[in-house]
Amino acid sequence: MSEFIKMRPNPRQKIYKFYLIKNLLHFITFNLFNLNKTKILNNYFKKHFGIKNTLCINKGRLGAYLAIKACIKPNKNKIILSPFTIFDIVNMVICAGGVPVFSDVDKKSITIDINSIEKVYDDKVAGILITHTHLINKDINKIINFTKKNNIYLIEDCAISFGTKTKDKFVGTLGDISFFSFGIFKFISSLNGGLIMTKDDSIYNKILSEHKKFKSHDYRGLLKNYIKSLFVTVATNGMVFKFFTSYIVKLGYKFNIKFINNFSKNDPNPYLQEQLPENYKKIISLSQSDNILKQLKYYKKDLNIRIENAKLYFENLKDINDLIIPKFQHNFENGWINFPIQYHKRDKLINYLYENDRDLAIYFYRNCNELNIFKKYKNKELKNIREVVNNIILLPTYPHYGKNQVIRNIELIKKFFNHE
Repeated sequence: MSEFIKMRPNPRQKIYKFYLIKNLLHFITFNLFNLNKTKILNNYFKKHFGIKNTLCINKGRLGAYLAIKACIKPNKNKIILSPFTIFDIVNMVICAGGVPVFSDVDKKSITIDINSIEKVYDDKVAGILITHTHLINKDINKIINFTKKNNIYLIEDCAISFGTKTKDKFVGTLGDISFFSFGIFKFISSLNGGLIMTKDDSIYNKILSEHKKFKSHDYRGLLKNYIKSLFVTVATNGMVFKFFTSYIVKLGYKFNIKFINNFSKNDPNPYLQEQLPENYKKIISLSQSDNILKQLKYYKKDLNIRIENAKLYFENLKDINDLIIPKFQHNFENGWINFPIQYHKRDKLINYLYENDRDLAIYFYRNCNELNIFKKYKNKELKNIREVVNNIILLPTYPHYGKNQVIRNIELIKKFFNHE
């Protein structure tokens, strides 16, 4: 371990790649220099995943809508999913005509639990939507067998797990349908964008039929994300963040200033949607496809760095009995978008870390089971997810965070627990 010295923080989250000038040129030239980029991108994914039925889409969450729309029937429309997700995924289930059925998570891995799935299953269930987070689902093989046994669909939400694989099979090829996101903060980041794919020709034809209803590009949304990306890039610049932005963020946390705190949250204000909004009914633009294509060569290198950062956290925190930490295995199954730790006195620990110039956060996913907008679907039997959401802290792992920052986080946590 390094010497215990005062250090200014790096931001908890940073855009992997943002093409400031290139994106501006895309707007000005109306994509005249990006012809066929979406076709090229789609062909890349076909070859990469070994699946012929792939479709590039405007938003990752739109993949959830298209998948569920394609696999439900009037008398078989329930979708089992973990409530530990962004609220708009639940909205997409509802907008597609599905009924969300919340299932509990395994406390340590924070992935949907097979025993809870079995408790909520009935003959009206059309599919199970699993979300791969920092870890691949711990019960993945049992869930695959369960869906096959009951002749229902397995939908994989791979929004934050691109490039991970198990037994030489990429995550996203394990179930029947999968979708990915290439939003601003994803491993491969565009101003938005996504991918949906399936092994089932019949399902694919339904997806294509629905997607053909979407015509125009979301230029307003792209411009909005461009401005947001520009703001975030400046605010998280190394020197700017260390000597300006971090003090503003700390002030917002310390005095619970909502206006400031919402800037650092994804989707800060949950709302119910029962019909797919018009601004979702868009197709991916050539500039989005170009951004994604440019970054595919970096994902393996970035994944390796996240794995090494996760290993560093695990090896140094595993002996602190008061912490619940995920199990580390040196393989490519787990994307490690972050390294989550759980502590029953979470606020006390995170206050200590903020006072010592760390920029950390609770999870950007919520317990959607407790959101008032989804009270109609609430499952009162879920206990693990409530504890997880109340106890979790995220430790950054992204490639440009810096090993010295990881070590600083470890030193402070160990000092907090008198574990040095």
